[in-house]
Amino acid sequence: MANLRKTLSETDVEVRFSVPSKWFRENLYSRFEGENKLDLPVKDLSGEVQYFGFSVRTKGKHFKPVISKGWRKFVHAKGLKPGNTIIFVRENDTEMGTEYKVEVIKEIKLFGRDIQGRV
Repeated sequence: MANLRKTLSETDVEVRFSVPSKWFRENLYSRFEGENKLDLPVKDLSGEVQYFGFSVRTKGKHFKPVISKGWRKFVHAKGLKPGNTIIFVRENDTEMGTEYKVEVIKEIKLFGRDIQGRV
């Protein structure tokens, strides 16, 4: 299972997170079992569980996977902006009931220098 790393676009931040199709096919497609929705609990860096709703198109030849359910709440809570980077890391946590950890990388100005911070 590969990690997913993506720089957020304006649409990712303001509407829904567009999941790269290749990553989706390799990591989540088999879990949909003929359905077009999948709720996936994901742990953030603070240890809080976020519930993301993944969905795919039911018609046409392209899946166009997205996260819509729970995504905007997460965006607001973390103060995400276009250009921030999101990373989904495969990490089973049986105690929390999660299979993935989500990390956010933001550009931060510190003492006049741009650095990256994880939130």
